[in-house]
Amino acid sequence: MLSIVFLIALGMLFLRDLNPLTFDANLGIEFVGGVRIPISLERSVDSQTMGLMVDTIKMRINKFGLSQAVVRPLGDKDILVEIPRADSRVINSIEDILREQGKFEAVVDGRQALAGEHIIANAIGGPQGEQVQQSGSGIEWILSFAITGDGEMFFADAAQGKSGFPVLMFLDRPEKAVVVLPNESILANVPQDSIDEVLKKSGDDLSIVVLKNGLFNESVLQGKERVVVGDQTLKANPRLQAFLADNGFSNATDAEKRLVSRPEADFTPVSLPSQTGISISSWPAIGLRSAPTLQVEPIRQNVITQYQISGLAKSGATIEEQEQNAKNEIKELKSILSGGRLPVTTIVGSYYDVSPSLGRQFMAYSIIGLFLATLAVSILLVLRYRKLRLIIPIVLTLLIEIVILLSLLGTFGTLDLGAMAGIVALIGSGVDNQIIITDEFMRKGKQDEDVKSNAEKFKSAFFIVFTTAGIAIASMMPLFLSGIVEVMGFALSSILGVLIGIAVTRPAYGVLMEEIFSE
Repeated sequence: MLSIVFLIALGMLFLRDLNPLTFDANLGIEFVGGVRIPISLERSVDSQTMGLMVDTIKMRINKFGLSQAVVRPLGDKDILVEIPRADSRVINSIEDILREQGKFEAVVDGRQALAGEHIIANAIGGPQGEQVQQSGSGIEWILSFAITGDGEMFFADAAQGKSGFPVLMFLDRPEKAVVVLPNESILANVPQDSIDEVLKKSGDDLSIVVLKNGLFNESVLQGKERVVVGDQTLKANPRLQAFLADNGFSNATDAEKRLVSRPEADFTPVSLPSQTGISISSWPAIGLRSAPTLQVEPIRQNVITQYQISGLAKSGATIEEQEQNAKNEIKELKSILSGGRLPVTTIVGSYYDVSPSLGRQFMAYSIIGLFLATLAVSILLVLRYRKLRLIIPIVLTLLIEIVILLSLLGTFGTLDLGAMAGIVALIGSGVDNQIIITDEFMRKGKQDEDVKSNAEKFKSAFFIVFTTAGIAIASMMPLFLSGIVEVMGFALSSILGVLIGIAVTRPAYGVLMEEIFSE
């Protein structure tokens, strides 16, 4: 069984890409370089909410295609996302995913017609549900998703008699908000009725104001809790910043009245010809992602139904770049729609790089550390036993254990610096257990009646091995659950190493010793 597990581990480490000359483990950014993205929560949360936040963010990022990304909590108010070997385009997409809280809603003629809980998480996209195609002078993306029977009933009630109306699909539509535009030219080519159509929602219409001399009428802010403004517009207008501050609006995460800055490009709506003239198809500043026309009124029946959301790709220098942007848009929407809503609003900080050259040094030092630890253990074994027939199985079992642990961590997790430190520590604890087993078989009773059979010695040795394993796991669990980034990898690799030992390598070594001493 140990031989089979060892061969599988080698395959996981070297054959995942069908090239045996490459090391296929997921390496942490300490080894291959990458970026760290800090996230702050608007308030402190308990451990259960923090766990939900981490799991949701991890799900979003994994669905984007970055399974090697690491999401770690830092205390009760911060989260750290690590992305190895990421280019700037991927980083920007990940930042967009992290900024979204994930509240989906569809609005028809000012009435909510769908909500996020109506979407079936595992029925979003797929081979037949994702399309990227040429549309006029640009690239169009299409994403299909399914809604529950209750959602179909809710949708039918809201869309009754609304054939020909747009179905406005929002993601994180700002609530009780004012959207500030730097000038009137942004909406120059869009009819006023199309603008009004995307702003209205029963009980929570959005307000649009245009800056004049860096300010706008104070009365617009009455009853509003959010002001959405372009980041460059805010920087270029100190009077606007002071005006909003005087009215109680702040960018602090726990402020009752929030000042939300977004990229300047988000404030220009995308308009397309429609059956009734020009209509707005997307407007990132207000969270509008798509506005397909309702061709046929939905039938009021409690059955799972499929719908589509579509849009135009972000501009790119080439068709290939636009197609890639369209694919990223689909990934982003899939990750958010299927990843659920974050229970607490997040603020994404500026990312910072970790140098790949420094990572190569860390990797070299880690390999040297593994080699020296194995060499030191081997020398001590030679001094203790002086028999190759005992020394070789101990060292060989130890090396196999390291390979299995590397494959598990590198395939299903991430090999970072802390994990490598845990593997080095495992070399010592693994040999301890094998020495216990070996010494138990070598022990001789003082009288004939004290002599144990090999089966009894095997059982006695493993009583000690399992006891020490339980103690080792218990001692590492507080570190693993502490949320301290620097020690979690160490604790995880230590716990996994102990579990691999008692499940596979220690029993195999015990059986081998039983065979040797039976001769």
